[in-house]
Amino acid sequence: MRGQPRSYVRPKEVGFPYVLVALALIVGATAVPGFLSLGHLSSLSMTAAYIGIIAIGQTLVLLLGGIDLSVPYMINLAAVLLTGFQFLNLSSASGIALVLLITAGAGLLNGLGVALFDISPLVMTLGMNSILEGVALIYTSGNPKGNSPGFVTTLSTGGTGIPYVVILWIALAVIVTIVLVFTRFGRDIYSIGSNRTASVLSGLPVKRTIVLAYVVSGLSAGLGGILLTGYSGQSYFGMGDNYLLPSIAIVVIGGTSISGGKGSYVQTVAGALLITIIQAGLVTVNVTQAGQDMLYGAVILLMAYLNRVFVTRDRGRLKLWSGGLSGWLEPVGQVRESVIIAPKPTDEPTQTASH
Repeated sequence: MRGQPRSYVRPKEVGFPYVLVALALIVGATAVPGFLSLGHLSSLSMTAAYIGIIAIGQTLVLLLGGIDLSVPYMINLAAVLLTGFQFLNLSSASGIALVLLITAGAGLLNGLGVALFDISPLVMTLGMNSILEGVALIYTSGNPKGNSPGFVTTLSTGGTGIPYVVILWIALAVIVTIVLVFTRFGRDIYSIGSNRTASVLSGLPVKRTIVLAYVVSGLSAGLGGILLTGYSGQSYFGMGDNYLLPSIAIVVIGGTSISGGKGSYVQTVAGALLITIIQAGLVTVNVTQAGQDMLYGAVILLMAYLNRVFVTRDRGRLKLWSGGLSGWLEPVGQVRESVIIAPKPTDEPTQTASH
């Protein structure tokens, strides 16, 4: 198991998504004047940072072959708790620590359900999302109170030159990369995602690794909720609704396999940048919301396919265009002519033989 090559160190897999990012920037600069101005690039990087930080845990979970659908209300609960603690005059540091502890606890429950009780990640995390929604409603009575702490607002929106949130994202990306590449926890994630049964037989801490990955997912979603609260200055219900599909999409677009065992957070960073650039371009050229949704979905499918074919070297899928369609378009009559019809049995074998 440990002798397997790591997916992380293959330059083509890491470089391909960034080539797409560069192409998207070139297209944006061609179509929209000022698209590459420092102010606009700073705004794009901030937007990408929020979804990129939220997707840290989603990357680990997908590398294990799982998924986390509790992200929306993990974000929302973090937001309403943070402003609620501020409303109760709790210190900013204590409030942030409590929020991260609570979201990590929710991630822990997700991990225990998946690892110990063998509940499907889809079912477990979807159920947890509903539970967290109920908790948020009970805590706020349907009316979130309070504002974002000043420190969080500064972290989310401040910074001269490079925004503070982007600096935080870069630091977290370096840490996650080091963990995945150089630690046992990271190697175990790749091994378990590649072959869970073999990992169990090899004595790897499968259950512990799964639980830790979901704890990290809870932490990253909680941190994302804190930062989004600082960006808006307050909390509101539905704050995390728009981050479920993007948190999965940017991981897949970056080239991480949804079945597990292949990919990296460096690629997720590229996916976050690519999606942000595409969305900004669509808004700038006044594409309607319906058109944005359609193009957004089409780009996700196209990028996932291109990564599947060119990054994972699944060249056989290209046969769809060369030879695959020819079989589908072949006339039914020609197919029937090629069928060999067996002779009907007869009651007079001796007469047939005499001919």
